[in-house]
Amino acid sequence: MGTPSTLGGHPQLSLRRLLAPAANVLPSFTAVGAPSLADPQGPDVLSDGTPNILLLVGADLHDMYRGRREVITNCTVEGEDLATVKGDFYALGHIPNIIGVIDGTHVALVPPHRSEQVYRNRKSYHSMNVQMVCLADQCISQVNAMFPGSVHDAYILWNSSIPYVMGQLQRQWVWLLGDSGYPNLSWLLTPVRNPRTRAEERYNEAHGRTRRVIERTFGLLKATFRCLHMTGGSLVYSPRKVCQIIIACCMLHNLALRHQVPFLQEDGPDDGVVAAVELVDSDEEEAEEEDIDNRDSVIQQYFQ
Repeated sequence: MGTPSTLGGHPQLSLRRLLAPAANVLPSFTAVGAPSLADPQGPDVLSDGTPNILLLVGADLHDMYRGRREVITNCTVEGEDLATVKGDFYALGHIPNIIGVIDGTHVALVPPHRSEQVYRNRKSYHSMNVQMVCLADQCISQVNAMFPGSVHDAYILWNSSIPYVMGQLQRQWVWLLGDSGYPNLSWLLTPVRNPRTRAEERYNEAHGRTRRVIERTFGLLKATFRCLHMTGGSLVYSPRKVCQIIIACCMLHNLALRHQVPFLQEDGPDDGVVAAVELVDSDEEEAEEEDIDNRDSVIQQYFQ
């Protein structure tokens, strides 16, 4: 890759110089099985240089993952790294034992004609609803890009690898943080919707400070890869190709973080985030009520 340039006394690499060997990073991403989307025909060639490079990475993804649309990245945490990750999150909002923040962001696309309605999201434009989990340093540890914009965040959660992965970690007493669009679970902490005590208000404030890292991650990702941002217009490719582009951008985002590449200044709050509170079906209401005791114990132990 040659000799890196220097910025502020630290080795730096430009994003352009990182793109050429990007395919070498692909084996560090573990594929997770997921149903494939219908693949209406779309253009195979993008109109400018950067998306062309992303499609090259996306083509490698297609060959490697054979229709799978979810990856767990090399930013996952195990063993000794777990304590570091929890410490980094604690520094953000003083909630202990957090190992990730989860949310959904929307990436606009031109929908296939035969199923246009399923891609229309709550803000009345067509998109893919992309679930991501990030760490405190804005590294993306999980991305699921297989669902159209009309699908609710909670549904994507239950149909992703996250419940299984967190179930395996449950004995370690760790949590993800999510907004009120998710049910409160034994491994997922959400805000108190109607706080009645000062302790609940303190918990909500700490929750908000910690959860903002996912919004900053979305902003940074979309500022770097404008094809994902609404200001870049809608992607004019099949849903399958859009999934590949999204995952490729996340991979390059993590690669740039690893090599301390200077990013463009991130935008404000992500316009693609839909964080509406919706009713859940009766089964999820019962599960949520049962697990509120778990959140209450956190509030009583750390926020009284």
